[in-house]
Amino acid sequence: MISLTACGYTALIDDRHGGNCLRLHRFGADALRTPEDETARERAPFFYGTPILFFPNRISSGRFAFGGREYALPVNEPETGCFIHGVMHETAFGIVRTEKDGASLLRRFTKEEGYLTFPHAFSVLLEYSLTEEGLALSVTVTNDSDTDMPAALGFHTAFRLPFSPRSDAGSVSLRLDAAAEYPRDPKTHLPDGTELTGNKDMAALRAGTFVPAARPVSALYKMGNDKEMTLTDPGSGVRVKYAAKRGYRYWMVFSPSPDFICVEPQSWLTDCPNGPLSREKTGFDFIAPGEKRIYETRMTIEKL
Repeated sequence: MISLTACGYTALIDDRHGGNCLRLHRFGADALRTPEDETARERAPFFYGTPILFFPNRISSGRFAFGGREYALPVNEPETGCFIHGVMHETAFGIVRTEKDGASLLRRFTKEEGYLTFPHAFSVLLEYSLTEEGLALSVTVTNDSDTDMPAALGFHTAFRLPFSPRSDAGSVSLRLDAAAEYPRDPKTHLPDGTELTGNKDMAALRAGTFVPAARPVSALYKMGNDKEMTLTDPGSGVRVKYAAKRGYRYWMVFSPSPDFICVEPQSWLTDCPNGPLSREKTGFDFIAPGEKRIYETRMTIEKL
């Protein structure tokens, strides 16, 4: 476990499980949902901190075609017949560098020690840094194989509601610049091919009046021009901002319980390779041999 401290922030990074940032603290407030112990995290690994997703969300039957090759990933959600999220969140990363205000972690997947049934050698570098502007994370995915490699990344980021004991979840509001919503099949949770540009929830999100604790929500949105989420907690006296600018195009918003909400940046739309909408429109991407793709986020806790 890596502890970072700078500019009034404290961050806790779990190198044993996908480089997950399990805690971000400032001004007496905790932005992220932190597990009480390892047993709690094991029971619900996607509901604490910032679990890394490769590939993000669901792929129907775990299969898709690209570059003349058929990709077959394990179906790990039998009830929907989908591959979901992968196992990178449970993978140990090596520590390359650690200082008070930053750390770098690396995991290489080789032909001998590959990632699931994914037929490419590749590496993932996580670079954390703490400044007055918050906790920045740069993820670099490098294709170490000799063929074009499909690539997509996401994080199942779980925010605590509220951010401190002196507040209550019902007072926390969410703002999100949602450009469009993609309704999903209620059984498979895969996009049904329609695209909505306005509804009651989207209006509340854009206005910053959406209250996550009021009811369960599960919705998939296209990012607008402002690729930043804001959670405002008057009782705790803080606002948490989550900017997901470089490499990301979609937000998954999921709040199964009043005490937390997952706001998840994704580089492609759920089931992008197989979905009813075109790959070009929904974020399909690949990395040429020897090249890399960079994804960047920043999380900030500021006083109101």
